[in-house]
Amino acid sequence: MQLTTFLVDCLTKFPTARQAEREVNKEFDIWLPIIAGIATKEEVEVATSYELAILCEVARQKIELMKGGV
Repeated sequence: MQLTTFLVDCLTKFPTARQAEREVNKEFDIWLPIIAGIATKEEVEVATSYELAILCEVARQKIELMKGGV
């Protein structure tokens, strides 16, 4: 019976906005290329640290260019 309660909790409880923000901030370099539309979650998950660094830099440059209204 305890297992059912655990599963119900896992399936029905959502993190608060603050908890979600903390989780994203902890792994911001992983989320940045996804947010910027540079890579998919699947691509980021298999990227090497070198490739992830390149993806993050491309994402930063894209965001910087978009600030100018390009």
